[in-house]
Amino acid sequence: MKFFWKLYFSIMTITLICFSVGGTMLIQTSFKNSFDREVESIYQENDILVNSLTLELYPYLEEIALKEDSTQERTNLLKNVFCNMIVETFRGNVSFCVRDENGNVIYQNDTFKDQHKLFKRISQNERGSIVLKDKNRYKLQVLRCFSLNETKLYFENVRDISELFLNRESQFRTLFYYTLVLLFVSTIVIFIVTRWLVYPIKKLSKATKGIADGQVFVPVMVSSEDEIGQLTKDFNTMAKRLEITMKELHEAVERQEMFVGNFAHELKTPLTSIIGYGDMLRSKCLSEEEIINYSHLIVEEGKRLESMSMKLLNLIVLKKQDFKMYKISAQTFFQGIEDTVDLLMKENNIQFITEIEPGELHIEPDLMKTVCLNLLDNARKAIGKNGKISLKGTVAKTGYQFVIEDNGCGMATDELDKIKEAFYMVDQSRSRSAGGAGLGLALCDQIIKLHHGLLDFESVLGKGTTVTVKIEGVINNEEMQK
Repeated sequence: MKFFWKLYFSIMTITLICFSVGGTMLIQTSFKNSFDREVESIYQENDILVNSLTLELYPYLEEIALKEDSTQERTNLLKNVFCNMIVETFRGNVSFCVRDENGNVIYQNDTFKDQHKLFKRISQNERGSIVLKDKNRYKLQVLRCFSLNETKLYFENVRDISELFLNRESQFRTLFYYTLVLLFVSTIVIFIVTRWLVYPIKKLSKATKGIADGQVFVPVMVSSEDEIGQLTKDFNTMAKRLEITMKELHEAVERQEMFVGNFAHELKTPLTSIIGYGDMLRSKCLSEEEIINYSHLIVEEGKRLESMSMKLLNLIVLKKQDFKMYKISAQTFFQGIEDTVDLLMKENNIQFITEIEPGELHIEPDLMKTVCLNLLDNARKAIGKNGKISLKGTVAKTGYQFVIEDNGCGMATDELDKIKEAFYMVDQSRSRSAGGAGLGLALCDQIIKLHHGLLDFESVLGKGTTVTVKIEGVINNEEMQK
């Protein structure tokens, strides 16, 4: 059963029980108070009647005393006296009975019915009362003892209290009808109130399902300051923190994917050089100088791959920004680039031209080499075979810049703003066939920003692409003059 119906039926049940029990107790309390007043009233009436009866019998006391030895004669005398008496109050004629000390009836008027129930319950010096039911009528009967010239008698009178019981029955019927009305009204009112109380919980449930389904979290509006309102605030706080945590986890996964993709991408060019030079060492007769040079290139590329793996991990996954920068000659740096890609360019019959102006670079060598190799590899893929790529380095006012230009397929203008996005590829079929994952330029842009530089693209579809990289550098004029 849903919480809404549990709450609804619980409130309904409690309301009906409280109303019914409260109404019953109120009626019973009112009835008891009225009944107690009736008992007290009939006791007072009994006392008054006994006193009045004693006064009426006063002239006959001497005669009753003369007949002390004859109980039957005394009883007959009392009966004759009582026969001539009419006891009347504002309620009308009183039904009464006079008994002797053994409980036998001396006299009773026409409206009194002889019963010994009450006489058997009380002792000689007590008084008592009893309620008698005769068909649909209720009567209150009281009995008390009194003495008349040392003669013990009992006076018993009766009052009709049917109206008291009829009023109680009428009140119970009224309570029953009111309960039906309350049931009808409360069914609507409690339904509305319960719906209002449960509505914030439904909103929380809907928001929870939305989060579970991966939807964008929209804070639940807090409409009260009670416990549910506080729960809503806590839920919003929890959901925001969860959203931040999920975003951080998602970014961490993306960074790991980018690291794996970038590292796999960066392995290709150095491995091609390593494999190529290794194959030349294995299959060709080379001079001692060539063997030393090729072996040196293989070792250098292996060391660079080892160093680059940790640096890419720090840059992409750990988001490290404080890499140590080194001063390095531009000619030395770009000569290393040329040695790495020379074999690859020759295999694809690509003319590779370099023009490097002397200067000093302030860079992280392994990461900047990654930028150059990525850009040259993209240029190679854009050409295919039998093309031309040029690398020109010049000293700028605020540092150093180099330009890579190719005569490949080029790109459309609307593609230039997207090529730095991770996993974006201009020509997916060509890039996939060449082993690309669309991560190279995103990584290059990140590395250039690390050097406080600028990466700019110009391209004409069908004619080629020009890439300009501007980085901050230190120019050593004295060494250049030497």
